[in-house]
Amino acid sequence: MKITYLELPTKDLHAQRDFYSKVLEFPAELNSSGLVVRAGNTDILFTQAAPDFEGAYHFAFNIPENQFRAAKEWISNRQTLLHDQSGKDEFESESWNSHSVYFKDAAGNVLEFIARHNLKNAVEGDFDSKQILQVSEIGLASEDVIAFANNLCSTLNLSVFKQEPGETFTSVGDDNGLFILPIENRIWYPNTGVPARLLPIRVAGDVDGREWKVRGVPYEVLK
Repeated sequence: MKITYLELPTKDLHAQRDFYSKVLEFPAELNSSGLVVRAGNTDILFTQAAPDFEGAYHFAFNIPENQFRAAKEWISNRQTLLHDQSGKDEFESESWNSHSVYFKDAAGNVLEFIARHNLKNAVEGDFDSKQILQVSEIGLASEDVIAFANNLCSTLNLSVFKQEPGETFTSVGDDNGLFILPIENRIWYPNTGVPARLLPIRVAGDVDGREWKVRGVPYEVLK
């Protein structure tokens, strides 16, 4: 599965522009629609949120599977890394065969660099923003995780990823693109203090060349 487009509201478009252009060094431009960011193979559009908007999103970027150490050093020189209760700031998943670091953008969204070692995307040379490949995860909170996961799987011909479906957390998709599905108000990992909320979103991509969209809240899954 590929995530090619992500649209999220944010309160301060200028602060987000400075973060994505200066910290992550992505092409970022303000126009009449909002802030357009080119994040590898994914286009992100930040739109102007209403004054009473509250909440933050989680999304992840794939990086080359052999560049985790270099990517961690690169981002830690630019932004404070998030850590768990023990103080750990890098996270290995044996079941996913991956390594991750987490940090926040200017709006408080929980971002992640993840090196997925099952992907054959190793590159040589120093790490920079050009090696940030695409948005590979988007978090979508719900009141009924298993029902929402079943809807995504049946509508988009996807599978639950690397685990049995759980009532508080499930992921759907593959190493290239995942829906991360927590129960509403579950705190985003690791120890962020940020609850997963039902927030408006538009996300689009393709599965084996077949286009899909998810938008809402409540979520509407289209293919």
